[in-house]
Amino acid sequence: MKRFICILTVVAAGTCAAESQVLPFRSYSIENGLSEAVVNDMLQDSDGYIWIATGYGLNRFDGIKFENYYQEDGLAGNKIQSLHEDTRGRIWVGTESGISIIEDDSISTVPGMEPLESTTVLEVFEDENGDYWFATDGDGIWHQEESGNLIQYTTVHGLAGNRVRDIIEDKEGTLWFGTRDGLTSLSGGNFRSYRTRHGLPDDKIRDLETDPTGGFWIATRGGLSHFRQGEFTNYTEADGLVNNRIRSISPDAKGGLWLGTEEGASYYNGDSFRNYTIDHGLSNNIIYSTLYDREENIWFGTFGGGINLFLGEQYRNFTIEEGLPNNVITSITQEPGGAYWITTYGGGIVRYTDSGFEIFNQRDGLVDNKAYTSMVDSNGRLFVGTRWGISIYDGEKFHNFDETELPYRKIRSIVERSRGGEYWMATYGEGVLRFREGEFTLYKEEDGLANNTVLSVIEDRNGQLWFATYGGVSRYSNGEFTNYSIRDGLPNNGVLDILEDRAGRLWFATFEGIARYNQDGSFEAITPRDGLPDEVCYFIIEDDKGIKWIGTNKGVVKFDYEQYQSGSGEISGAFTLITQDQGIVANEMNAGAGYTDSSGDLWFGSVGGLTRYTPGTDEPKRVPPRVHIEDVQVSGESVGKKHTVQIESDDQNVVINFIGISFTAPDQVRYEYRLRGSGEGWQQTNQRFAHYSALLPGEYTFQVRAQSSDGIWSTQAASLDFTVQAPFWMRWWFILLVAAAIGGVIYFIYHYYKVRKMVEMERMRVRIASDLHDDVGSSLTEIALQTDFLQTTDLQDEIKKSLSQIGEQSRKIVSSLDDIVWSIDARNDTLGDLTDRMQDYVNSVLPGKEISYRFEALDMDKKLTVPMKENIYLIFKEAINNIAKHAEATKVEIELRNKNGSIDMYVHDNGSGINAEARKSGHGLRNMKMRARRIDANLEFENENGFTVYLSGKQ
Repeated sequence: MKRFICILTVVAAGTCAAESQVLPFRSYSIENGLSEAVVNDMLQDSDGYIWIATGYGLNRFDGIKFENYYQEDGLAGNKIQSLHEDTRGRIWVGTESGISIIEDDSISTVPGMEPLESTTVLEVFEDENGDYWFATDGDGIWHQEESGNLIQYTTVHGLAGNRVRDIIEDKEGTLWFGTRDGLTSLSGGNFRSYRTRHGLPDDKIRDLETDPTGGFWIATRGGLSHFRQGEFTNYTEADGLVNNRIRSISPDAKGGLWLGTEEGASYYNGDSFRNYTIDHGLSNNIIYSTLYDREENIWFGTFGGGINLFLGEQYRNFTIEEGLPNNVITSITQEPGGAYWITTYGGGIVRYTDSGFEIFNQRDGLVDNKAYTSMVDSNGRLFVGTRWGISIYDGEKFHNFDETELPYRKIRSIVERSRGGEYWMATYGEGVLRFREGEFTLYKEEDGLANNTVLSVIEDRNGQLWFATYGGVSRYSNGEFTNYSIRDGLPNNGVLDILEDRAGRLWFATFEGIARYNQDGSFEAITPRDGLPDEVCYFIIEDDKGIKWIGTNKGVVKFDYEQYQSGSGEISGAFTLITQDQGIVANEMNAGAGYTDSSGDLWFGSVGGLTRYTPGTDEPKRVPPRVHIEDVQVSGESVGKKHTVQIESDDQNVVINFIGISFTAPDQVRYEYRLRGSGEGWQQTNQRFAHYSALLPGEYTFQVRAQSSDGIWSTQAASLDFTVQAPFWMRWWFILLVAAAIGGVIYFIYHYYKVRKMVEMERMRVRIASDLHDDVGSSLTEIALQTDFLQTTDLQDEIKKSLSQIGEQSRKIVSSLDDIVWSIDARNDTLGDLTDRMQDYVNSVLPGKEISYRFEALDMDKKLTVPMKENIYLIFKEAINNIAKHAEATKVEIELRNKNGSIDMYVHDNGSGINAEARKSGHGLRNMKMRARRIDANLEFENENGFTVYLSGKQ
């Protein structure tokens, strides 16, 4: 019994092929974070983000997560209809309630846009002059001039219709408006409209797109139209278009067009259409918008199915939904005629041709539905290894062996020797079998085999047999086994698959990487430590260019050994991990389930279905990812993504989130980051954040760059400057405060002891002054009085004269001592005390000479040092004595002032002055100058209109 399944897929105009396949469409909808599943428009901005306009909210997508924006965030409305990025990098958002602008992560409205608040904005366009045009759903066109003025154009001015869908500008600067009632041009202030009678397939226009030839494409409800030099060329369903109701056009890098229609998508390559529907993987056939991104991926925004990313046709997938009996694929092989045999674990075997799938199972005679491997021998017979033995299919029926003929089960691999008629079979747990002339011979560990669990067997070009076992590798040559294990360089003794490449080199897939066999009997191991993305390697195959393809638990690894060996570029550039993100049906492969067919296509068998890959159709996209710092968190709180961040000393738990935007394989973007100022170099990671704790105070610069799955690094690193503040006890102001406090304490102690010393000194001065006055002064006075008394007695004249001299001298000493006592007495240290002393002296000297005086003094509380007080007073005494003895004056003016810290003394008489000879020979003036020098004072004399003494000295 055979079952034939054919699923028809439209691939070109008027043709159908019975090829059932799922193409690599990746869908995102509400469950992934999209705010709503109806997508009206899409835009990729200059930073690489994709913006999605939906029926409820605006979304920004970075390949990993959606960020949603609503009216409460500042949008004019929640129903978003159109998006546009202007030359300044601003995002214009057209809503059902007017216009919003997104700039520097903030949403705002533009002044002067009030007329648009009551209409739906379907398109925003910036012309080559920098003016903005707004297409509305019923209010025609609004034009914002450079001055900011808004001008409206409607059917009254010549517009074909007031419901305007799109705006473009051609190379001549002519503006074109697609409306619900035809096409309108605006040039030189004149409108001109085109409708079906001029050649349009339909008046209802949905989208416009310029082309390099100078013309433009028009999406209508009646098909696709190309307008050039006044002529329309139309394409409809009759030409292969999937549906005439076209809603969106996106040109690609090859000059083709991606069209979104109400019955799926079409790709027009200039000659024919290729169509895509939900049967190929689209989430919804009604496509509202299309977007061709920087990485040459095409996006479809659908009505109710969210957004779909199409990664190309290099991967074609087959599952039970497309006709396979089971999704667990264990092997693939090909007949000489081109048909494929696919073994499944539980669904039997499948013969696959362009006509579809033909399924064979136990009902058809297969020994067991759980098949491991298949092989077409030189006679065209199909050998199938299953859980319960071998089945041989001759094109008509299966020939099976019973338990007496073949007691060994679980046949995992079969090879026919090159000399023909001899087959070797690997079993799981029973060793290896040789089948020749209808008889089986078993070889096990006791015969020299490394291990009885054998997963793969091949014959190399030299006629030697190689076995992949759970005990290492066994080679069978000239009737003997030679075994190799981890001691010889294998990364693991669990070997799963063997490949002899185009150059005759042997490769082994193991549980811990792959190994290349060298002729000296050693192995070169390549493991995750060398950049291999996964350690469990189920199969290894080779394409026509010598590139190795390795099936793992994480996907299929594309391995360029030559690049790996040369060490050119990054080591990781030799490895490219292909996952479901790029389009394969599942990430977990199966042992031995890799195959290279006669046309060079690669087949990958997995636990989730079968993938057919055509090399050469997915050349590495040389598009570097755009890397951005998304957020900075300090102690769990977001501080945004400012270029400079201040971090307090007690908030040293810093997490920096970043993203490298690559939509082809967003989960495979690798990152390199460093923290300049920390002393650390570049760190590599697959995570999208960096975490720092216990950073020392200082200034830091965080830098990060991203590498796409194709090994392309971002051209510029994203950076963030931040400062970790020192603890308050380490900050300058605190150190200054402490220094000031310490200085204050020192000053206090110093001042305290200084004051204390001064007090003690003043006490000592008072005590000395008192002692001099009481003891010495009293004694001298007593001497003087005694001489006076003795002079009254009867003494000789010579003795009386001597006594008189002693008494006079004693009185002079008492007078001088009185001045000294007054000077050192701490109770006489103010300017007022000096003034009183000076006045007392003047009163004792001048009145007897009939000389009048005027005495003026200010700031009587000013404190004076002992030297200052003493020398000023003695200079003053000398000046008064000179006046009394020599000046012949009748009037004296005396001033004593404290002026800005300077003690100024002015003594002027109206006498005859002093002649030059007296000035030169007099001791009084010299004494006055000497005393002035002692206190660093300036002393000046004036000998005009009397005589003046001027003294000025700093206290």
